[in-house]
Amino acid sequence: MKRKVLVFLALLVCITLVLMPEFVQARTIYSNETGTHDGYDYEFWKDSGGSGSMTLTSGGTFSCQWSGINNILFRKGRKFDQTQTHQQIGNITIDFGVGYYPNGNSYLCVYGWTVDPLVEYYIVESWGNWRPPGAQSKGTITIDGDTYDIYETTRVNQPSIIGTATFQQYWSVRRNKRTEGTISVSEHFRKWESMGMRMGKMYEVALTIEGYQSSGRAEVYRNNLIIGPSGPQQPGPGGPGAPGSRSAFTNIEAEQYNQVNSSTIQIIGTANGGSGLGYIENGDYVTYSNIDFGSGANRFTALVASDVPSTNIEIRLNGPYGTLLGTLQVDPTGGWNNYTNQSTTINNVSGVHDLVLRFTGPVNIDSFVFGAGGGNGGQPGQSQLSATVEETVQWGGGATLVVTITNNGTTPVDGWTASWNFAGNTRITECWGAEYIQSGSSVVARNANYNGRIEPGGSVYFVINISYSGSYIMPTITVQ
Repeated sequence: MKRKVLVFLALLVCITLVLMPEFVQARTIYSNETGTHDGYDYEFWKDSGGSGSMTLTSGGTFSCQWSGINNILFRKGRKFDQTQTHQQIGNITIDFGVGYYPNGNSYLCVYGWTVDPLVEYYIVESWGNWRPPGAQSKGTITIDGDTYDIYETTRVNQPSIIGTATFQQYWSVRRNKRTEGTISVSEHFRKWESMGMRMGKMYEVALTIEGYQSSGRAEVYRNNLIIGPSGPQQPGPGGPGAPGSRSAFTNIEAEQYNQVNSSTIQIIGTANGGSGLGYIENGDYVTYSNIDFGSGANRFTALVASDVPSTNIEIRLNGPYGTLLGTLQVDPTGGWNNYTNQSTTINNVSGVHDLVLRFTGPVNIDSFVFGAGGGNGGQPGQSQLSATVEETVQWGGGATLVVTITNNGTTPVDGWTASWNFAGNTRITECWGAEYIQSGSSVVARNANYNGRIEPGGSVYFVINISYSGSYIMPTITVQ
Protein backbone atom coordinates (compact mmCIF):
# COMPACT_ATOMS: atom_id res chain seq x y z
CA MET A 1 0.00 0.00 0.00
CA LYS A 2 2.82 2.43 0.90
CA ARG A 3 4.48 1.78 -2.49
CA LYS A 4 1.22 2.53 -4.32
CA VAL A 5 0.79 5.76 -2.34
CA LEU A 6 4.32 6.86 -3.16
CA VAL A 7 3.82 6.12 -6.87
CA PHE A 8 0.54 8.05 -6.83
CA LEU A 9 2.14 11.05 -5.12
CA ALA A 10 5.04 11.05 -7.60
CA LEU A 11 2.59 10.95 -10.51
CA LEU A 12 0.56 13.76 -8.95
CA VAL A 13 3.70 15.91 -8.61
CA CYS A 14 4.62 15.29 -12.28
CA ILE A 15 1.13 16.21 -13.46
CA THR A 16 1.19 19.36 -11.32
CA LEU A 17 4.54 20.42 -12.77
CA VAL A 18 3.34 19.83 -16.33
CA LEU A 19 0.12 21.79 -15.83
CA MET A 20 1.64 24.61 -13.81
CA PRO A 21 1.65 27.80 -15.92
CA GLU A 22 5.03 29.26 -16.75
CA PHE A 23 5.82 32.20 -14.50
CA VAL A 24 7.09 35.29 -16.28
CA GLN A 25 9.57 37.29 -14.26
CA ALA A 26 8.64 40.98 -14.19
CA ARG A 27 11.55 43.35 -14.34
CA THR A 28 11.91 47.13 -14.13
CA ILE A 29 14.35 49.22 -16.16
CA TYR A 30 15.37 52.82 -15.56
CA SER A 31 17.58 53.73 -18.53
CA ASN A 32 17.81 53.23 -22.28
CA GLU A 33 17.54 49.55 -23.17
CA THR A 34 16.21 47.25 -25.87
CA GLY A 35 15.57 43.51 -25.76
CA THR A 36 13.02 40.72 -25.85
CA HIS A 37 10.66 39.85 -23.00
CA ASP A 38 8.09 37.04 -23.06
CA GLY A 39 7.91 36.96 -26.85
CA TYR A 40 7.72 40.74 -27.41
CA ASP A 41 10.44 43.20 -28.34
CA TYR A 42 10.67 46.17 -25.99
CA GLU A 43 12.48 49.49 -25.87
CA PHE A 44 12.96 52.19 -23.27
CA TRP A 45 14.35 55.40 -24.81
CA LYS A 46 14.92 58.79 -23.21
CA ASP A 47 17.01 61.69 -24.48
CA SER A 48 17.80 63.93 -21.50
CA GLY A 49 16.55 65.23 -18.17
CA GLY A 50 14.11 63.87 -15.63
CA SER A 51 13.46 60.24 -14.78
CA GLY A 52 11.35 57.31 -15.92
CA SER A 53 10.86 53.61 -15.38
CA MET A 54 9.31 50.74 -17.31
CA THR A 55 8.15 47.48 -15.71
CA LEU A 56 7.95 44.58 -18.17
CA THR A 57 5.13 42.12 -17.45
CA SER A 58 3.69 39.16 -19.36
CA GLY A 59 3.25 39.16 -23.13
CA GLY A 60 2.91 42.64 -24.56
CA THR A 61 1.92 44.26 -21.26
CA PHE A 62 3.95 46.76 -19.26
CA SER A 63 3.60 49.74 -16.96
CA CYS A 64 5.57 52.97 -17.00
CA GLN A 65 5.96 56.33 -15.31
CA TRP A 66 7.89 59.50 -16.15
CA SER A 67 8.59 62.88 -14.55
CA GLY A 68 10.42 66.03 -15.62
CA ILE A 69 11.67 64.52 -18.89
CA ASN A 70 12.35 66.13 -22.25
CA ASN A 71 11.33 63.20 -24.49
CA ILE A 72 10.73 59.57 -23.50
CA LEU A 73 9.21 56.49 -25.20
CA PHE A 74 8.14 53.16 -23.71
CA ARG A 75 7.10 50.45 -26.13
CA LYS A 76 6.48 46.73 -26.65
CA GLY A 77 5.81 45.10 -30.01
CA ARG A 78 7.76 43.50 -32.83
CA LYS A 79 11.02 44.45 -34.51
CA PHE A 80 11.75 43.22 -38.03
CA ASP A 81 14.91 42.73 -40.07
CA GLN A 82 14.24 45.61 -42.50
CA THR A 83 13.99 43.27 -45.53
CA GLN A 84 10.18 43.06 -45.94
CA THR A 85 7.35 45.48 -46.60
CA HIS A 86 4.21 45.41 -44.51
CA GLN A 87 2.45 43.57 -47.36
CA GLN A 88 5.07 40.82 -47.26
CA ILE A 89 4.92 40.54 -43.46
CA GLY A 90 1.13 40.17 -43.34
CA ASN A 91 -1.92 41.90 -41.97
CA ILE A 92 -1.07 43.61 -38.66
CA THR A 93 -3.61 44.38 -35.91
CA ILE A 94 -3.25 45.26 -32.22
CA ASP A 95 -5.84 44.58 -29.54
CA PHE A 96 -5.07 46.95 -26.67
CA GLY A 97 -6.22 48.27 -23.31
CA VAL A 98 -4.42 50.94 -21.29
CA GLY A 99 -4.91 52.82 -18.05
CA TYR A 100 -3.52 56.13 -19.31
CA TYR A 101 -2.83 59.09 -16.98
CA PRO A 102 -0.74 61.79 -18.69
CA ASN A 103 0.00 65.15 -17.13
CA GLY A 104 0.94 67.38 -20.04
CA ASN A 105 2.05 66.45 -23.55
CA SER A 106 1.90 62.70 -24.22
CA TYR A 107 0.67 60.17 -26.81
CA LEU A 108 -0.85 56.69 -26.61
CA CYS A 109 -0.13 55.29 -30.04
CA VAL A 110 1.15 52.63 -32.39
CA TYR A 111 4.67 53.67 -33.29
CA GLY A 112 7.45 52.46 -35.55
CA TRP A 113 9.89 53.02 -38.39
CA THR A 114 10.56 51.90 -41.93
CA VAL A 115 13.74 52.15 -44.00
CA ASP A 116 14.13 52.84 -47.74
CA PRO A 117 12.56 55.34 -47.26
CA LEU A 118 13.32 56.28 -43.67
CA VAL A 119 9.93 57.03 -42.06
CA GLU A 120 8.84 57.47 -38.45
CA TYR A 121 5.10 56.83 -38.05
CA TYR A 122 2.37 57.30 -35.46
CA ILE A 123 -1.21 56.00 -35.14
CA VAL A 124 -2.42 58.11 -32.23
CA GLU A 125 -5.37 56.80 -30.19
CA SER A 126 -5.22 59.22 -27.23
CA TRP A 127 -3.12 62.15 -26.02
CA GLY A 128 -2.53 64.53 -23.13
CA ASN A 129 -3.08 68.30 -23.23
CA TRP A 130 -2.03 68.77 -26.90
CA ARG A 131 -3.34 66.98 -29.99
CA PRO A 132 -0.44 66.23 -32.34
CA PRO A 133 1.21 67.08 -34.63
CA GLY A 134 0.26 70.75 -35.12
CA ALA A 135 0.35 70.61 -38.94
CA GLN A 136 -2.06 70.98 -41.87
CA SER A 137 -4.11 67.81 -42.41
CA LYS A 138 -3.72 66.03 -45.76
CA GLY A 139 -7.21 64.56 -45.44
CA THR A 140 -9.19 62.07 -43.39
CA ILE A 141 -9.77 58.31 -43.32
CA THR A 142 -12.30 56.19 -41.45
CA ILE A 143 -10.96 53.05 -39.74
CA ASP A 144 -12.12 51.05 -36.71
CA GLY A 145 -15.29 53.10 -36.32
CA ASP A 146 -13.81 56.61 -36.18
CA THR A 147 -12.25 59.33 -38.30
CA TYR A 148 -8.50 59.93 -38.32
CA ASP A 149 -6.79 63.07 -39.61
CA ILE A 150 -3.73 62.34 -41.75
CA TYR A 151 -0.54 64.40 -41.54
CA GLU A 152 2.92 64.29 -43.08
CA THR A 153 5.75 66.27 -41.51
CA THR A 154 9.50 66.52 -42.06
CA ARG A 155 12.14 66.16 -39.34
CA VAL A 156 15.48 67.78 -40.19
CA ASN A 157 18.71 66.51 -38.59
CA GLN A 158 16.91 64.71 -35.77
CA PRO A 159 17.57 61.41 -33.91
CA SER A 160 16.48 58.29 -35.80
CA ILE A 161 17.12 54.55 -35.90
CA ILE A 162 20.13 55.21 -38.16
CA GLY A 163 21.48 58.16 -36.16
CA THR A 164 20.94 61.85 -36.85
CA ALA A 165 19.03 62.16 -40.13
CA THR A 166 16.34 64.01 -42.05
CA PHE A 167 13.18 61.94 -42.55
CA GLN A 168 9.39 62.03 -42.95
CA GLN A 169 6.86 61.49 -40.19
CA TYR A 170 3.44 59.99 -40.99
CA TRP A 171 0.52 60.52 -38.62
CA SER A 172 -3.00 59.13 -38.23
CA VAL A 173 -4.64 60.99 -35.32
CA ARG A 174 -8.02 59.80 -34.08
CA ARG A 175 -10.72 62.45 -33.68
CA ASN A 176 -12.12 60.89 -30.49
CA LYS A 177 -9.75 59.63 -27.80
CA ARG A 178 -9.90 56.00 -26.72
CA THR A 179 -7.77 53.78 -24.48
CA GLU A 180 -8.91 50.30 -25.55
CA GLY A 181 -10.04 48.51 -28.68
CA THR A 182 -8.59 47.11 -31.90
CA ILE A 183 -6.22 49.02 -34.18
CA SER A 184 -6.14 47.87 -37.83
CA VAL A 185 -2.51 48.86 -38.33
CA SER A 186 -2.07 47.60 -41.90
CA GLU A 187 -5.18 49.47 -43.00
CA HIS A 188 -3.54 52.74 -41.95
CA PHE A 189 -0.44 51.78 -43.96
CA ARG A 190 -2.56 51.11 -47.05
CA LYS A 191 -4.45 54.37 -46.70
CA TRP A 192 -1.21 56.35 -46.32
CA GLU A 193 0.19 54.79 -49.48
CA SER A 194 -3.00 55.65 -51.37
CA MET A 195 -2.27 59.29 -50.45
CA GLY A 196 1.28 59.16 -51.83
CA MET A 197 2.98 58.52 -48.46
CA ARG A 198 5.49 55.80 -49.30
CA MET A 199 6.19 53.06 -46.77
CA GLY A 200 9.48 51.19 -46.84
CA LYS A 201 10.86 47.98 -45.35
CA MET A 202 9.55 47.42 -41.83
CA TYR A 203 11.79 48.03 -38.81
CA GLU A 204 9.21 48.07 -36.03
CA VAL A 205 5.57 48.16 -34.96
CA ALA A 206 4.84 48.66 -31.26
CA LEU A 207 2.20 49.90 -28.84
CA THR A 208 3.84 52.97 -27.34
CA ILE A 209 3.50 55.53 -24.58
CA GLU A 210 5.41 58.73 -25.36
CA GLY A 211 5.95 61.74 -23.11
CA TYR A 212 7.31 65.13 -24.12
CA GLN A 213 8.27 67.74 -21.50
CA SER A 214 5.68 66.25 -19.16
CA SER A 215 5.00 63.67 -16.48
CA GLY A 216 2.54 60.81 -16.15
CA ARG A 217 2.01 57.10 -15.86
CA ALA A 218 0.33 54.29 -17.78
CA GLU A 219 -0.54 50.64 -17.30
CA VAL A 220 -0.78 48.62 -20.51
CA TYR A 221 -2.94 45.73 -19.33
CA ARG A 222 -3.66 44.33 -22.82
CA ASN A 223 -1.39 44.42 -25.87
CA ASN A 224 -1.92 41.56 -28.33
CA LEU A 225 -0.08 42.11 -31.60
CA ILE A 226 -1.46 39.82 -34.32
CA ILE A 227 0.16 39.22 -37.70
CA GLY A 228 -2.11 37.30 -40.04
CA PRO A 229 -2.24 36.50 -43.75
CA SER A 230 -1.87 39.45 -46.09
CA GLY A 231 -5.07 41.14 -47.16
CA PRO A 232 -6.58 41.24 -50.63
CA GLN A 233 -3.96 43.67 -51.87
CA GLN A 234 -1.26 40.98 -51.77
CA PRO A 235 -2.27 38.27 -54.25
CA GLY A 236 0.14 35.41 -54.75
CA PRO A 237 1.39 34.28 -58.16
CA GLY A 238 -1.13 31.95 -59.73
CA GLY A 239 -3.67 32.55 -56.94
CA PRO A 240 -7.20 33.93 -57.20
CA GLY A 241 -5.85 37.32 -58.21
CA ALA A 242 -4.02 35.83 -61.19
CA PRO A 243 -6.48 33.65 -63.11
CA GLY A 244 -5.43 31.10 -65.70
CA SER A 245 -6.69 33.08 -68.72
CA ARG A 246 -7.63 36.72 -69.13
CA SER A 247 -8.87 38.89 -71.95
CA ALA A 248 -6.42 41.52 -73.11
CA PHE A 249 -9.37 43.84 -73.74
CA THR A 250 -10.49 44.18 -70.11
CA ASN A 251 -8.49 46.06 -67.50
CA ILE A 252 -5.75 43.97 -65.91
CA GLU A 253 -4.65 45.08 -62.45
CA ALA A 254 -0.86 45.35 -62.36
CA GLU A 255 -0.57 43.53 -59.03
CA GLN A 256 -2.45 40.49 -60.41
CA TYR A 257 0.68 39.01 -61.89
CA ASN A 258 1.77 35.37 -62.20
CA GLN A 259 5.50 35.96 -61.75
CA VAL A 260 7.74 38.88 -60.80
CA ASN A 261 11.50 39.21 -61.27
CA SER A 262 12.72 41.95 -58.92
CA SER A 263 14.22 42.47 -55.48
CA THR A 264 12.41 45.78 -54.98
CA ILE A 265 8.92 45.68 -56.56
CA GLN A 266 6.13 46.07 -54.01
CA ILE A 267 2.36 46.19 -54.11
CA ILE A 268 1.47 49.77 -53.20
CA GLY A 269 -1.68 51.72 -52.46
CA THR A 270 -2.95 54.04 -55.19
CA ALA A 271 -5.51 56.84 -55.16
CA ASN A 272 -8.99 56.11 -53.80
CA GLY A 273 -7.91 52.96 -51.99
CA GLY A 274 -6.76 50.97 -55.04
CA SER A 275 -3.49 49.12 -55.47
CA GLY A 276 -0.74 48.71 -58.03
CA LEU A 277 2.99 48.07 -58.40
CA GLY A 278 5.75 50.43 -57.28
CA TYR A 279 9.43 50.56 -56.32
CA ILE A 280 10.24 49.39 -59.85
CA GLU A 281 13.85 49.59 -61.04
CA ASN A 282 15.73 49.20 -64.32
CA GLY A 283 15.66 45.60 -65.56
CA ASP A 284 12.68 44.48 -63.47
CA TYR A 285 9.94 42.57 -65.24
CA VAL A 286 6.52 41.12 -64.46
CA THR A 287 4.80 38.20 -66.20
CA TYR A 288 1.06 37.74 -66.82
CA SER A 289 0.22 34.25 -68.07
CA ASN A 290 -2.29 33.24 -70.74
CA ILE A 291 -3.44 36.65 -71.97
CA ASP A 292 -6.01 36.25 -74.75
CA PHE A 293 -5.58 38.82 -77.53
CA GLY A 294 -8.50 37.42 -79.56
CA SER A 295 -8.15 37.97 -83.30
CA GLY A 296 -5.89 40.99 -82.86
CA ALA A 297 -4.76 43.91 -80.72
CA ASN A 298 -2.55 46.82 -81.78
CA ARG A 299 -2.68 49.31 -78.89
CA PHE A 300 -1.48 49.27 -75.25
CA THR A 301 -2.71 51.68 -72.55
CA ALA A 302 -1.42 51.83 -68.97
CA LEU A 303 -2.57 53.85 -65.95
CA VAL A 304 0.76 55.09 -64.59
CA ALA A 305 2.39 57.67 -62.31
CA SER A 306 5.93 59.00 -62.55
CA ASP A 307 8.10 61.79 -61.19
CA VAL A 308 11.21 61.13 -63.31
CA PRO A 309 12.00 62.45 -66.82
CA SER A 310 11.36 59.20 -68.70
CA THR A 311 10.92 55.46 -68.22
CA ASN A 312 10.12 52.86 -70.86
CA ILE A 313 7.79 49.88 -70.49
CA GLU A 314 8.66 47.18 -73.00
CA ILE A 315 5.68 45.01 -74.01
CA ARG A 316 6.98 41.51 -74.79
CA LEU A 317 5.63 38.02 -75.43
CA ASN A 318 6.71 34.74 -73.84
CA GLY A 319 9.68 35.97 -71.81
CA PRO A 320 11.69 39.06 -70.84
CA TYR A 321 13.67 38.83 -74.08
CA GLY A 322 10.84 37.47 -76.20
CA THR A 323 9.07 39.15 -79.12
CA LEU A 324 8.96 42.93 -78.60
CA LEU A 325 5.49 44.21 -79.50
CA GLY A 326 6.24 47.84 -78.69
CA THR A 327 7.48 50.28 -76.06
CA LEU A 328 5.51 52.75 -73.99
CA GLN A 329 7.54 55.83 -73.07
CA VAL A 330 6.11 57.03 -69.76
CA ASP A 331 6.12 60.80 -69.46
CA PRO A 332 6.22 62.50 -66.03
CA THR A 333 2.78 62.86 -64.45
CA GLY A 334 3.72 65.41 -61.79
CA GLY A 335 4.01 63.04 -58.86
CA TRP A 336 4.14 59.41 -57.77
CA ASN A 337 0.45 59.45 -56.91
CA ASN A 338 -0.78 61.41 -59.95
CA TYR A 339 -2.02 58.69 -62.30
CA THR A 340 -2.77 59.22 -66.00
CA ASN A 341 -3.56 56.93 -68.93
CA GLN A 342 -0.67 56.77 -71.42
CA SER A 343 -0.85 54.78 -74.66
CA THR A 344 1.25 53.47 -77.53
CA THR A 345 0.66 51.48 -80.69
CA ILE A 346 2.11 47.96 -80.83
CA ASN A 347 2.64 45.33 -83.49
CA ASN A 348 -0.56 43.38 -84.09
CA VAL A 349 -0.83 40.33 -81.84
CA SER A 350 -3.49 37.60 -81.69
CA GLY A 351 -4.09 34.37 -79.82
CA VAL A 352 -3.09 33.45 -76.26
CA HIS A 353 0.39 34.33 -74.95
CA ASP A 354 2.32 35.01 -71.77
CA LEU A 355 2.75 38.78 -71.51
CA VAL A 356 5.87 40.36 -70.01
CA LEU A 357 6.19 44.02 -69.02
CA ARG A 358 9.88 44.93 -68.73
CA PHE A 359 10.92 48.28 -67.21
CA THR A 360 13.91 50.54 -67.83
CA GLY A 361 13.46 52.65 -64.69
CA PRO A 362 11.09 53.81 -61.95
CA VAL A 363 7.33 53.99 -62.56
CA ASN A 364 4.16 53.20 -60.62
CA ILE A 365 1.61 51.20 -62.58
CA ASP A 366 -2.01 50.70 -61.52
CA SER A 367 -3.47 48.73 -64.46
CA PHE A 368 -3.28 48.23 -68.21
CA VAL A 369 -5.46 47.20 -71.15
CA PHE A 370 -5.09 46.42 -74.85
CA GLY A 371 -7.21 47.72 -77.71
CA ALA A 372 -7.60 47.65 -81.46
CA GLY A 373 -7.58 51.16 -82.85
CA GLY A 374 -8.32 52.26 -86.41
CA GLY A 375 -10.96 49.59 -86.97
CA ASN A 376 -8.38 46.78 -87.17
CA GLY A 377 -8.09 43.65 -85.06
CA GLY A 378 -10.50 41.64 -82.99
CA GLN A 379 -12.21 44.48 -81.06
CA PRO A 380 -13.24 47.12 -83.59
CA GLY A 381 -15.95 48.43 -81.28
CA GLN A 382 -13.26 49.49 -78.83
CA SER A 383 -12.64 52.71 -80.80
CA GLN A 384 -16.34 53.43 -81.41
CA LEU A 385 -17.50 54.44 -77.94
CA SER A 386 -18.99 57.80 -77.02
CA ALA A 387 -20.00 59.38 -73.70
CA THR A 388 -22.63 61.93 -72.70
CA VAL A 389 -23.02 63.68 -69.35
CA GLU A 390 -26.30 64.81 -67.78
CA GLU A 391 -26.90 66.71 -64.54
CA THR A 392 -29.88 65.22 -62.70
CA VAL A 393 -29.70 66.94 -59.29
CA GLN A 394 -27.99 70.10 -58.06
CA TRP A 395 -27.65 71.59 -54.58
CA GLY A 396 -25.48 74.21 -52.92
CA GLY A 397 -21.91 73.24 -53.74
CA GLY A 398 -22.78 69.86 -55.24
CA ALA A 399 -24.46 67.96 -58.07
CA THR A 400 -25.25 64.48 -59.36
CA LEU A 401 -24.03 63.61 -62.88
CA VAL A 402 -25.04 60.59 -64.96
CA VAL A 403 -22.48 59.48 -67.56
CA THR A 404 -23.87 57.31 -70.37
CA ILE A 405 -21.47 55.31 -72.56
CA THR A 406 -22.76 54.09 -75.93
CA ASN A 407 -21.30 51.52 -78.32
CA ASN A 408 -21.70 53.01 -81.80
CA GLY A 409 -19.94 50.08 -83.49
CA THR A 410 -21.04 46.75 -84.91
CA THR A 411 -19.34 44.41 -82.45
CA PRO A 412 -19.60 44.05 -78.66
CA VAL A 413 -17.16 45.83 -76.37
CA ASP A 414 -15.80 44.08 -73.29
CA GLY A 415 -14.45 46.70 -70.88
CA TRP A 416 -14.17 50.49 -71.12
CA THR A 417 -12.18 53.35 -69.61
CA ALA A 418 -13.46 56.94 -69.41
CA SER A 419 -11.23 59.93 -68.72
CA TRP A 420 -11.72 63.67 -68.28
CA ASN A 421 -10.48 66.79 -66.50
CA PHE A 422 -12.53 68.92 -64.14
CA ALA A 423 -12.20 72.69 -64.05
CA GLY A 424 -11.53 74.48 -60.78
CA ASN A 425 -11.67 72.56 -57.51
CA THR A 426 -14.38 70.06 -58.50
CA ARG A 427 -14.03 66.72 -56.68
CA ILE A 428 -15.87 63.41 -56.85
CA THR A 429 -17.41 62.53 -53.49
CA GLU A 430 -19.30 59.35 -54.46
CA CYS A 431 -19.44 57.04 -57.49
CA TRP A 432 -21.72 54.16 -58.53
CA GLY A 433 -21.20 51.85 -61.50
CA ALA A 434 -17.49 52.52 -62.01
CA GLU A 435 -14.12 52.39 -60.27
CA TYR A 436 -12.37 55.75 -60.44
CA ILE A 437 -9.12 57.50 -59.59
CA GLN A 438 -8.93 61.29 -59.27
CA SER A 439 -5.52 62.97 -59.19
CA GLY A 440 -5.99 66.73 -58.96
CA SER A 441 -8.33 67.66 -61.79
CA SER A 442 -7.67 64.48 -63.79
CA VAL A 443 -10.13 61.57 -63.48
CA VAL A 444 -10.00 58.04 -64.88
CA ALA A 445 -13.04 55.75 -64.47
CA ARG A 446 -13.24 52.08 -65.38
CA ASN A 447 -16.22 49.77 -65.72
CA ALA A 448 -17.55 47.85 -62.74
CA ASN A 449 -17.65 44.05 -62.91
CA TYR A 450 -21.26 44.05 -64.17
CA ASN A 451 -21.33 46.75 -66.87
CA GLY A 452 -18.16 46.23 -68.89
CA ARG A 453 -19.86 44.57 -71.84
CA ILE A 454 -21.76 46.83 -74.25
CA GLU A 455 -23.59 45.29 -77.19
CA PRO A 456 -23.66 47.12 -80.57
CA GLY A 457 -26.04 50.06 -80.23
CA GLY A 458 -26.29 49.49 -76.48
CA SER A 459 -25.43 51.76 -73.55
CA VAL A 460 -24.35 51.55 -69.92
CA TYR A 461 -24.06 54.31 -67.36
CA PHE A 462 -22.41 55.30 -64.11
CA VAL A 463 -23.27 58.03 -61.61
CA ILE A 464 -21.07 60.47 -59.70
CA ASN A 465 -21.70 63.03 -57.00
CA ILE A 466 -19.41 66.06 -57.12
CA SER A 467 -18.57 68.96 -54.83
CA TYR A 468 -17.30 72.39 -55.92
CA SER A 469 -17.01 76.04 -54.90
CA GLY A 470 -19.00 78.66 -56.78
CA SER A 471 -19.93 76.89 -60.00
CA TYR A 472 -18.61 74.07 -62.15
CA ILE A 473 -18.19 73.35 -65.85
CA MET A 474 -19.68 70.15 -67.30
CA PRO A 475 -16.71 67.95 -68.26
CA THR A 476 -16.08 66.53 -71.72
CA ILE A 477 -15.47 62.79 -71.41
CA THR A 478 -13.49 60.56 -73.75
CA VAL A 479 -13.90 56.79 -73.58
CA GLN A 480 -12.07 53.83 -75.04
